[in-house]
Amino acid sequence: MSDSLRRVADQPVVEYAHLPGEEANPLMESTAHVDWGLVLLNAARHTLAGTGHLVTGNVAFAPGDGGPHTAPDVMVVPHAAGREFGRYEPTATDPQPSVCVEILSPSNTRAEIARRSRRLLDLGVGEVYVLDPVHEAVVRVVDDGGALVERSAVGTFSPGLALTFAMADGHLAVCCPAGRIVRPGDDPFGWLVEETERADRAEREVDSARAETDAARAEADAARARIAELEAELRRRAQP
Repeated sequence: MSDSLRRVADQPVVEYAHLPGEEANPLMESTAHVDWGLVLLNAARHTLAGTGHLVTGNVAFAPGDGGPHTAPDVMVVPHAAGREFGRYEPTATDPQPSVCVEILSPSNTRAEIARRSRRLLDLGVGEVYVLDPVHEAVVRVVDDGGALVERSAVGTFSPGLALTFAMADGHLAVCCPAGRIVRPGDDPFGWLVEETERADRAEREVDSARAETDAARAEADAARARIAELEAELRRRAQP
């Protein structure tokens, strides 16, 4: 028995058979895998908001090339925002994904990743990335004269995701949804609460300053009225 068949045979039976022919392959195999999937999905949904593109992941993808279904961890489908499907099948009017990101799992082999990357590029997917959550690295896979080449994606803007992979304090991150560096474990909803509280404080300060200005204006008006009264009294007394 080959090593690959032995590895499949040794897998325990799983409850959720998500892809035909790959019932022993779980969708996500680690918390780091899940965290990075969430970071990329949420970040790209923010940066691509309003473009009409759909950002999804771990959804069955049937490319129509005769191969098995696959399920990229992150997938951007142009002009599909608002649609719902259990399996994406490109057609004459439904394009191939513009971006696919594979997040490495403990069971992935380099041969598997190379095979998936080659297939996606041959299908016409514009940007193919492989992210390693353990070593905090990400590469873009390109076809260079028929050979697969992995180039570090750190510091390079991704048009398809509308964001840039970056290193922050020695850790892999994405830049810059809502003007922020975002990493796994960050809490964007907490940032929303902070910004809301900051806006509320600023509004209260403006209201207070406005009230003080109104009070000062009223005092100035009263002073001008008093001066006018005194001037009138002086003119009256100056008359013979």
